[in-house]
Amino acid sequence: MRIKHIYHIAVAALIIMMGCTEESREVCYAEPDYASVTLSSSSATIHCDGGTKELFVATNRDMWDATTEADWIDMSIEGDNLTLYVEENTTGHERLAIITVTAGSRPDTAVVRFKLLQVGAIAADLSATDTANCYIAPTETTVSFRADVKGNGRNDGNTRYMATFGAEIEVGSYAELLWEATFDGDKTRSTHIIAGEPFYSADEQRIYLTTGTIEGNALIALMDGDGHILWSWHVWVSNNAITAVSANGLEWMDRNLGALNNDPADIANRGMLYQWGRKEPFLPSPAEYMRVPTHSYDDNYELLESEEEYNAIQAEIEALRTVLNVNNTQRGDGSSEWRYVGFEAPVALNAPGNIEYALNHPTTILGCRTDIPIGEYLFDWYMQQDLVNSAGVAMQSSSELWGTAEAGTDYKTIFDPCPAGYCVPPAGAFGTLHEDYACTLLSQQWSKEDYGWRWNDGAGYFPAVGNLDVSGLMGETSERMLYWTAESNNNTMQPFGKAATLFVAYNDIYYGIYPLMDESIAASWYSYGARAYAASVRCIKETNNN
Repeated sequence: MRIKHIYHIAVAALIIMMGCTEESREVCYAEPDYASVTLSSSSATIHCDGGTKELFVATNRDMWDATTEADWIDMSIEGDNLTLYVEENTTGHERLAIITVTAGSRPDTAVVRFKLLQVGAIAADLSATDTANCYIAPTETTVSFRADVKGNGRNDGNTRYMATFGAEIEVGSYAELLWEATFDGDKTRSTHIIAGEPFYSADEQRIYLTTGTIEGNALIALMDGDGHILWSWHVWVSNNAITAVSANGLEWMDRNLGALNNDPADIANRGMLYQWGRKEPFLPSPAEYMRVPTHSYDDNYELLESEEEYNAIQAEIEALRTVLNVNNTQRGDGSSEWRYVGFEAPVALNAPGNIEYALNHPTTILGCRTDIPIGEYLFDWYMQQDLVNSAGVAMQSSSELWGTAEAGTDYKTIFDPCPAGYCVPPAGAFGTLHEDYACTLLSQQWSKEDYGWRWNDGAGYFPAVGNLDVSGLMGETSERMLYWTAESNNNTMQPFGKAATLFVAYNDIYYGIYPLMDESIAASWYSYGARAYAASVRCIKETNNN
């Protein structure tokens, strides 16, 4: 039968070709008129009370029909319109239906599918007060948020990103769970942060999802039809209500961004890690806290230990570091893979630099490049060689990826990783900076505790989360802390991409940018503040939300 079928097609084609004339040659060789069908929408969400949804069907064939296996949907066809009648959802759970529309007749048919999500309960709108890159939700709750605007949609930190790409998000195709993770050393519970799959309603340009039974963090992306990321959002699942505490004239979040608590010995206090200026969160080490011994120094930082004592302590330190500093690859049921080491940021010479690349690679740490021909290290993932000083030396950008760093102003950008109502701390958040971005010793205001330090001014405990260094390796877990502010070093006399931070050096607490002791070893650990580092964020309440 198959041979006969091919034969009949061949004969028909020969007859057509024999009948061609010079005038009709273009018609004879025209593309075949294949069946096609499109819908006015690709997906939609409907209330748990039920209702109707009307679709317009466009096709080049006279006949088309629609089918679905969902017994809670009735359908009617009138002209080019398909109407769906949805029953009340009494199950208490969301349910998804696939409606298949077929045009033409075999073998010449075209098929398109429509997704209809009916929520099991009224979905809480996480973006009701404002849009952001991070939303907080409790476990076992159906929620939604706007997917038509990037971040807060108001400010791009003078990066020219909005002028190039705009603040609005084009209509997407589907939502994707990129990763989900919890603070769980054995990595067995991360699949329970998000229940099922997120759903994108093209009609509303809104993403719906249901949180699972376990607290943790997840990243949800809106994808286009080719599988490219249009934007992504951090969903912070926590049942422990976020509160604010006062310190240094600011209202501070009571825990790190992404943390589930602020209990000193609980690894759930770590929160997420962020490269300076990026909105995408990265995972801290999953290892339990352990006490790491330290060497003894005098007031001039001269070692007090004998060589034998030093070697014994150093061997113990290195053994513990191997256990503590683990690059975390949890992803639950997510579709993305973590890429920490060996991924350098592309060479970007013009604004908006590598922002678009970073947005499309939210699970890739972008290491700084060290092959810049000026012979200096540029510790930035965002841009290289975009400014040149009077001596002809390539300098770093003066862009303000996380804002103007001025307290009391509306400086929060579309790249700020904090939830609505909160933002990255401004300049001077931890104290007064000396001139030229030097560092201020703050140890007298802080007290050492197990696995971290307490700010005696009132902001509470800051765990020694550690960080991801400029090469993407996890380091200093249980030993040191590194906390970002929005202020970056835009001093064009220093060709180093760095930002102001709260950090620990030789077990003293400093605020500022750690001075380079020797430029030849500038990539060493005392380049704290390098923008390619991934470090902690302790958000503050916005003082101006206009």
